[in-house]
Amino acid sequence: MMITSCCSIMRPVRRFLLELHVLFAIVTCSLMPIASSIAQADVVEDFMIWENITARGNFGFINPDNPDLKRWRWWGEIQMRYRDSGQELNQMLVRPGIGYALTERSTVFVGYAHVTNYPPIGGLVQENRIWQQYQWSGPTPLGAFTTRSRLEERWQDNGSDTGLRFRELLKFNWPFSFHPAASFVLADEVFVNLVDANWGVPTAKQGFDQNRGFAGIGYRFTPIILMEVGYMNQYINTTTTDRMNNILSINLYLDF
Repeated sequence: MMITSCCSIMRPVRRFLLELHVLFAIVTCSLMPIASSIAQADVVEDFMIWENITARGNFGFINPDNPDLKRWRWWGEIQMRYRDSGQELNQMLVRPGIGYALTERSTVFVGYAHVTNYPPIGGLVQENRIWQQYQWSGPTPLGAFTTRSRLEERWQDNGSDTGLRFRELLKFNWPFSFHPAASFVLADEVFVNLVDANWGVPTAKQGFDQNRGFAGIGYRFTPIILMEVGYMNQYINTTTTDRMNNILSINLYLDF
């Protein structure tokens, strides 16, 4: 009886310690760029508001009796990003895609993205992207976990080079035991430029591009509607003056 009781106590303790280790690792990765920026005097900071709506689903609605159609996925995303404490539009991004479920947990996607940049000095800078990604999502003893590897080919109208960028996202979602519809969300995404691309200002230089660390609260209102709101720290490495943006991130997901 004592051995069984001891084991039953140790299991949640080990799980809690493992969660703390994972949490520490992600937070550490997120804070590395912040620590780097503190060590440098030449860093510009700003407060931003990012609004994102992502709709995603499968093609099973075409013919519910065809299981193969359910393996084909679609993705549609629009983002509005505001700088200067949310007063001026900084970027608008539209990103559609189509994917295929390799397994119940893993999916590959290919898609297009159009980004309109609104520089403070005026004028517009348009960017076109082709992107490919592999994503794995599923439950773990720690909660829901997602890893996403994305490759982007990028073209801007202020230069002739093709940019090539790799992005790696890790995301954890811990449901609250007292209210499973709500959860604590923690994520970190690292961006690396694989080549140099001369686009005027800013120039995409080979190597570390930026890091985005996010911590917030998620709430699933219905099986279709999920919202995540929280703080994002974005550290951007440039050839001139590095940037660190403190962002209020508002994300609405529609799962069809």
